Amino acid sequence: MAEEKRVSGVKAIISSNKKKILLDEWLSNELVNAGYSRMAVSSTPKEALGTKIIIYAARPSLVIGRRGSRVRELAKKIEELFGYQNVNITVLDIDVPELDPRIMAWQIERQLVRGVRYRRVGFWAINVIKNAGATAAEIIISGKLRTVRAAYQKFKYGDILKSGELADRLVDSAHRPVLTKFGIIGVKVSIMKTSLREYLASKQEEGGGQNEEGAGA
Repeated sequence: MAEEKRVSGVKAIISSNKKKILLDEWLSNELVNAGYSRMAVSSTPKEALGTKIIIYAARPSLVIGRRGSRVRELAKKIEELFGYQNVNITVLDIDVPELDPRIMAWQIERQLVRGVRYRRVGFWAINVIKNAGATAAEIIISGKLRTVRAAYQKFKYGDILKSGELADRLVDSAHRPVLTKFGIIGVKVSIMKTSLREYLASKQEEGGGQNEEGAGA
């Protein structure tokens, strides 16, 4: 009996996470012009008292709509498509959009669709991220870049971690396909806000503080 409950609980968690991933993808397409970044879902037990969804976007006004018409429409669609109950949406701005990889990938897409040369866009974006205070960043633009053959161009600032647990903790990445008159172009933006040295130093300080508390006790 206990094992059945455990398995049932695991399945429920997997189902919930899958639904959140699908919702995130749907919002990314639905709010493409609003500079959608991410969302967070908070549900009460059995969602009886409602589901709170926080949407982060570069242009909150486009998510909210005139007198809240757009956000009410989104809530209704989310209830119908994803089965969430009594959806209540809060829309928040992004503190530093230049350090958000999804927002920067969206900005790059807008420039490429307008016909701006990819090299110019890449150098512009990497400088914007750098000036916003990032420790390191990397932008990869690949596909049919004004040529018949597919090409690959990398724009880099600083030393960015590529793999491992520390990379998962310190590096935020976003991928975005871009449809241009030359074909599909892939855009990947990776941003590292905190340096490895700063991160390790903060961990040492936390450990030292805990040791001092233990010694004092």
